[in-house]
Amino acid sequence: MTVVSEARGERTLEVFDLRFASFQTIYKHKAAPRSESPTGERIEVIHKRKECSCLRLADYRKISMQQVRQIDVTYPEGGHVALVRITWRDGKVREYPATGLYGGDGLFPPRFTATVEGQPHEFPLILPDTKDATWPEERLVRAILYRPTSPPPPKKTTSTKKGDKSASP
Repeated sequence: MTVVSEARGERTLEVFDLRFASFQTIYKHKAAPRSESPTGERIEVIHKRKECSCLRLADYRKISMQQVRQIDVTYPEGGHVALVRITWRDGKVREYPATGLYGGDGLFPPRFTATVEGQPHEFPLILPDTKDATWPEERLVRAILYRPTSPPPPKKTTSTKKGDKSASP
């Protein structure tokens, strides 16, 4: 993973737990006594954080990190929405604005999370719509995803059993 900051410049780090985090807002309607609410109902707002090792799009599709070779994030100067470029393992490239990701139009914007140097870090993809909002000091620029290579399965060897005379002449 490549991270850029004004103070440290561009750094390449090894990260094992890059995840996509999005938030879901649920509104629960419950009955309430009339003395508490004139309408007789109480609305409870629940914000659920969902993390996955995938990239969720606004239309509920998931792109598994197993299918992705590289993720590039571009932060526009003066803009509030980052551009996420996905390169699949087969070379296909797609670009999505962060608002095109799951939760991109909600109260809590989507982000990438990772443990960097033993500390959890979050890399937001959308800034709040305030005049003085700026991108964080340390920003995710590129993530190259490597698959751990597992050793090949052991070869089966034929061994003769003590009582098996078919293998000897």
